[in-house]
Amino acid sequence: MRQGVTFAGSSNPVIEAVTALLERRGYRVTRSFDLQSARNHHVEHCPCPHHGTEECTCQYVVLLAYPPVAAGVATGPRVFTVHTYGQMTQVALQHDETLDEDERFALVSVLIKAAMLLAPDQPVIENQAGIPIAMAR
Repeated sequence: MRQGVTFAGSSNPVIEAVTALLERRGYRVTRSFDLQSARNHHVEHCPCPHHGTEECTCQYVVLLAYPPVAAGVATGPRVFTVHTYGQMTQVALQHDETLDEDERFALVSVLIKAAMLLAPDQPVIENQAGIPIAMAR
C-alpha cells in the first residue's frame, strides 16, 4: 500500500524537511534520482507528457532511507517518491513487504510531521489510490 501526503509548495523544502526528520530517527537518506537534474544534463527541450506544457516543470525525486543497523544486520532502504507539479508536492512511502507496522507507522508519521511543519493549512493524507482519507492538523 502506498501511503503519502500532499504538500502545498515546491519539492526542495519538502525534501529537506522529510530528510531532516528521517535523519533524526537514525535513517541515512540518499537522493537516488532527480528528474530535473537528469533532464538538464541530457535534454534541451522537453515538453511535459503528463500536463501538456511546452517545457516539463515537473519534479520527480526518489529518496532512499536506510534504516539504522540493528543487531549488526543491515536492511534495504525504505523508498519515498516525491512528485511536484506547479505548487503541489506529493510524497509517498512505497510499498515494502519487509516493513513491519510499527516502522510503517513511524515513517508515515514523519511525513505528517513534515507537512505540519511546512504547511499548517491542512495537508492531505492519501491512500494507495491517491484518494484523500484524512486531513492532518
